[in-house]
Parts: sequence; C-alpha cells; structure tokens
Amino acid sequence: MPTKLTPEILSEYYRRKFSVAPLLKVVSVENFDHREFGFLVISEEEQERFIRNLSFKTPFELKKFMSERGVLAAYVGALFDPPPTPETSITQLRWLGRELVFDIDLTDYDDLRTCGKGKDHVCPVCWKFVVDAALIIDETLREDFGFSKIVWVYSGRRGVHAWVLDKEAKELSEEAREAVAVYVSPDSPDEPLAYRYQMRLLKMYAMRNNILLTNLRKRDIQKLWKEVRKSIPRIDKKVTMDHVRLLRVPGSVHNATGRIVTIIKDIQEFYIDDAPTVWDVLGIDLAETK
Repeated sequence: MPTKLTPEILSEYYRRKFSVAPLLKVVSVENFDHREFGFLVISEEEQERFIRNLSFKTPFELKKFMSERGVLAAYVGALFDPPPTPETSITQLRWLGRELVFDIDLTDYDDLRTCGKGKDHVCPVCWKFVVDAALIIDETLREDFGFSKIVWVYSGRRGVHAWVLDKEAKELSEEAREAVAVYVSPDSPDEPLAYRYQMRLLKMYAMRNNILLTNLRKRDIQKLWKEVRKSIPRIDKKVTMDHVRLLRVPGSVHNATGRIVTIIKDIQEFYIDDAPTVWDVLGIDLAETK
C-alpha cells in the first residue's frame, strides 16, 4: 500500500472508521440540514479543488459524500436559511448562527520558541504555549463571560480550536465576536488589562516557573510583568470574528499530517501523539509499505 494520503485511503477511512459523533459534539443535530460544509477534493482533472456552499439532510448523507469522494479535508461552518447549495452563495442566504471559535496556532509563538520554529515543528517543549493559552482562554470565557459549554478540538497539525456552544455565543454579531477576541488576546502588549485577567496571567506564569507569589513584594511583581505579558494568548482573531468561517470537521483527517482532528478530553494532558493517524486507524504499517 502507498504511504501517500490518497483519496482511496481516505475513502476507506470515511467508509469504515469515520464517525459523525465527534462532529455532533460541536454542532447540534438540530437544523443539521441548514449547516454549511466545505471540502478539499481531487477534481476530474486530478487537481486539488476546494468546494463549499454544500449542505446535507442528515449526518449519514455527509458521511456518504465524504466516503464516496475520498475528501482530502472536511470543514464545517455556520447555519443558513435556506440551506446552502452550490447554486446559491451563502452571501444570499439568511445567517442563523455559528459557534464562537478561538484558534491557537504554535507558529504564532515562533518568537518565543527555542526548540524549533515554523509550521512543521511541534514538540512537547513548545506545545506548552498552546496548553497555557488554552487554559487562560477557557478560564476567561467561563469566569469573565459566563460561557459554560466549551469543547476543545485538536486541529490535526499544530494547534487547537475552542468551540463555545452556548446559545448566546452562537448568536453574537461579528462586532461582538471581535470584542471578545480582543479581550482574550489584546492587539497591543501595552493595552490595559482587567485586573482578574492580569492575575490569571500572573498565576499561570508563576506556576510554569515555580514562583511563589506569596513571597513576592509588589515591586517584584512589577518587575516580572514584562515576562508575564508574553503569556497573553495569541489567537487568529479572524477565525473568531468571521461568522461564516469554516473549521475542520472533528473526526476528519488533516490532509497535511494524516492525523485525526480530535476532541480533547483534558487540555492539560493532551499532546498531538494522542491523536491517531489515518494509517493507525486503518491498521496500515507504514514500515512495510516503504
């Protein structure tokens, strides 16, 4: 068998092993037929082609499409009325809502990473930047905004997505989404921060560096603050603000790595090796295929 991620391998995965259960943890089965989907596929000309403005009456029909086409990548978006179709752009449809999402990517920490940089480097040393940012964002969303339904998803490569599923979050305008994104990840390092947010950052920094805050005087904390501010979460704000943005389908295969986009049970314990590859799931021994 070839080691390359081919439509044939992907078709086998989506036919035999893919479950819609992870997807239904972040999008409701209610109004499923109004949900937009997009896919990276191989065209008849053997070229990669991205298609969107698709919808499916049931999760079963979605799985059937993905297995028949052997899609290279699968994405899910917002709800629209009437349901999206290839003949009708979503710009002509009534937007019904979309989950509030935060995207953390390791490449945004390249200036702090000492173990390696770039889109192809991920290791346990630098993964802590993702974990710390996720913990701060999760606590901020719960304590400062009152959200309670938050699901973390591994993107399949070098980052994670937070899906906020509360009804109020789904209905937020682009302006409101931008305000939340800026609060969580200020545009400027000199921007004033809420006191509770400052303390959250300080506690995280102290925990990571084995510092006892009770032993520090106020002026000591002020000296630390320059380093502490580096722990402010770095997110792709466009992902949060754009209420029609598509995101990878949980349970699907990342086309660059072959890893499964995975629901994270415990963000503190998760590392990318916990997400299996499509070859693992199908029982393909890569050593024997070389």
